[in-house]
Amino acid sequence: MARRSSFSERENPEGGCHSGILLSRERLSSAELLQFDRRPNAPPVWPAVLTSFLHSVSLGAAMMTWLEVCKEVVGSGGGKEDTEAQTYYGRLLAVNGVCELVTSQLVGVASDKYGRRSVQIAAQLGQVVDYLMAALCLPPSFGYLPQVQRVMAWTGLFASRGVAGLLGNYKVTLQSYTSDISGAEECPQRMSYLGAAMVVGMCMGSMVVAIVEKMQLSFRACFLTATCMNAMIIVLVFVKWRDIAPRKNFTCRETNPFVGLHVLRINQAMVMYSTLVFLSAFSLNMYTSTLNFYCEKLLKMPKSTFIALGTMWAMESFILLGFVQPMLIRQFGEIGTLQLSFASMIAFYLLFSMLTPDINAWAFIIMILFAVGSMAYPLAVGLATRELSSDQQGLLQGAVSILETLAKIVAPLVASDVIIPRFNKPDQFFGMVYFVAGLLLLPSLACCHKLHSLTGRIDPDKAVMLEMH
Repeated sequence: MARRSSFSERENPEGGCHSGILLSRERLSSAELLQFDRRPNAPPVWPAVLTSFLHSVSLGAAMMTWLEVCKEVVGSGGGKEDTEAQTYYGRLLAVNGVCELVTSQLVGVASDKYGRRSVQIAAQLGQVVDYLMAALCLPPSFGYLPQVQRVMAWTGLFASRGVAGLLGNYKVTLQSYTSDISGAEECPQRMSYLGAAMVVGMCMGSMVVAIVEKMQLSFRACFLTATCMNAMIIVLVFVKWRDIAPRKNFTCRETNPFVGLHVLRINQAMVMYSTLVFLSAFSLNMYTSTLNFYCEKLLKMPKSTFIALGTMWAMESFILLGFVQPMLIRQFGEIGTLQLSFASMIAFYLLFSMLTPDINAWAFIIMILFAVGSMAYPLAVGLATRELSSDQQGLLQGAVSILETLAKIVAPLVASDVIIPRFNKPDQFFGMVYFVAGLLLLPSLACCHKLHSLTGRIDPDKAVMLEMH
């Protein structure tokens, strides 16, 4: 099988080396032109996109109600208990992240040997266990299934979050599978389709929460809905996914969580992409792990307003990822679009940190910047896939998962255990948590600038003309 991407160290006419396959301004060899293959016999991408959508419905329904579970476990009543619930939630996220880290490389190399389907199914089973436990910690909706006692719930949630983490991050096999069935030119855009499906799914999950609240049901219904979504994914993957990637054996040494990190430094371009993925994941985890608490407790937003804010972001992100991003890439190139996304994300965090309860309506305007920033992660991952061959995509996604997981462990703890408890008084700058998130993203602009010198823009029309000759 021809390599998908590896012209990572290709000389240019002026001398020196560039990284990455984006250098299509140069004349491409016939072997390199294979990278633009559309793979006509590959399975369709829609099952992967639908998987992203259904998983995000479950994530959206659960994410906006996890704080309610934590309040139930630590004791409700407002005030100090709300802060304690946020701290407990941050620690649950950290435990989930630590367990994901333990198996992150195993998930990647196992998917290279046994296929993406079986490993994706395992990840979804982990979510089923996690959400069922969370549901049992809340009062029953219709009198079915008794509520778990508070003492048991405290440890039970750590256990279920740990099981979900050990069974793997669903993104590893989802992104690997998408890469398997996509040509190099298609991959970044298809990663964006996964992102678009994700934000629409999050929107649908938010609507589930709104309906449950409107009907004055227990939030247990949200977690039961999330469980049903994950069960549907298991059926979808079993029936519709078709593994086509070459199988590759692995040794016990390769299951070491950090052994695959070498793929993230195979060339300068990959180092830049890896840095961008980590920075994006770190700031995003600071944001998502605190947003519910921040909006309701500190910005005094009703849950309905908070849900409307999330819905608006989802719709804007869907339009940007599905329709606007291809136009931006044609106009400014992939790296230019990446730089725009990170600049918008930085501006969003800094402006969002300045909001107060009196001007919280401005969040709906500022959220446009966050929607533009949603292009950053899938584009960075999609470009990184071009640096490795097809049989190494699972290894790459395992390494990417390590970066995300490290961010998932540290970011919620920094936000919930360090920053928020120190800046949650009325006379303090409680937006510090997002101000810090914005500052941490500043190096991303330097990385994008470096990528401009390492790579060029894809010119598919030129590639086709060269192939004809």
